[in-house]
Amino acid sequence: MKKSDFSRYQNRRDKIISYLTKKQLDFFLVTDPTNVRYLTNFTGGEASLVLTQSGDATLISDPRFTIQIQEECNNIDVKICQINERQKTISAIVNQKKQPKLGIESETITLHEYNLIKKANPTAKIVPLHGIIAELRQIKDNFEITEIRNAIKAAYDAFNEIRNKISKQLSKISTARKPLIETEIRNELEYLMRQHGASEKSFASIVCSGKRSAMAHGVPGNFDIAKEQLLLIDWGAIVNGYMSDLTRVLILKPKNIKLKKIYNTVLKAQTEAIKAIKPGKKCNEIDKIARDIIKDSGYGENFGHGLGHALGLEIHENPRLSITDETILKTGMVVTVEPGIYIKDWGGVRIEDDILVTENGCEVLSNFVPREFDEYIL
Repeated sequence: MKKSDFSRYQNRRDKIISYLTKKQLDFFLVTDPTNVRYLTNFTGGEASLVLTQSGDATLISDPRFTIQIQEECNNIDVKICQINERQKTISAIVNQKKQPKLGIESETITLHEYNLIKKANPTAKIVPLHGIIAELRQIKDNFEITEIRNAIKAAYDAFNEIRNKISKQLSKISTARKPLIETEIRNELEYLMRQHGASEKSFASIVCSGKRSAMAHGVPGNFDIAKEQLLLIDWGAIVNGYMSDLTRVLILKPKNIKLKKIYNTVLKAQTEAIKAIKPGKKCNEIDKIARDIIKDSGYGENFGHGLGHALGLEIHENPRLSITDETILKTGMVVTVEPGIYIKDWGGVRIEDDILVTENGCEVLSNFVPREFDEYIL
């Protein structure tokens, strides 16, 4: 890892240490695997990180990861111990101070883990901390934004290949055409994302045709798409830990007035919501813009989820573009905008892009992925 990479993780830890000083906490035990990665670059998933108010940081893991930690985290103090010795190792650090104040991650720690910590540190005052690192992760730095861009490109390049393949198959006469099965399309799409530089898919890809596309989180099945009017694909790639999240609808039968109306309603809702994104706007204000357009078109009851969510090292991060989230957008946040209309026994349309909040407005990171109805007619 380059020296500049060391400073990236150190700078993140320094922000947490400043928080400990402000709150007069002696230690912070980080156990959430994603947060450990964010602060150290360790990707193994099985580790704890102890931060001290004085500025020290100790990564604790087990012998399975000795070599991996040396490669990924050679700028931080590391203690390797057997799994059943981890709490003892943590307490040896914490109990160097009499009656220490120990912060823990209340969102992810289990009751069992809490009891183990309490038992191992009987003199410590345990202080639950909520969302400290998650809030820090809301603002992406240049490195993170670059990797999200790369994840979008890997996803789109794979999607383009799949779209072309489907188009060629559909153009053949029925006797020469091979079945185009949802699960097979899903499998190939996820394979192609890896071929285009992704390490993994961001989530279980959604590939649902016809009336099955009305299930917002539908699971691909053994269905041939050829006789259907549309195919909804919701997919994303991971590059260097960072994720993308996109949705497009392929138009299999374009001469459908209702489909075009619904598609263009969703597209208008998304376009107007994106135009409104800028620092200082509340998340629920952006949601309302898209929701009102869909409502005014007569489909308000058919849009049952939030408009979007932040993403990064996880596919669903805060803040959320939803009715209930009053978080104020800030420069450096990356959110999805994904309005949809879903009609039982007919189908669903969703259009989703990844958006960066900039100093003066926003940037559609996936802007090279077309959104217009005519672009997706096969």
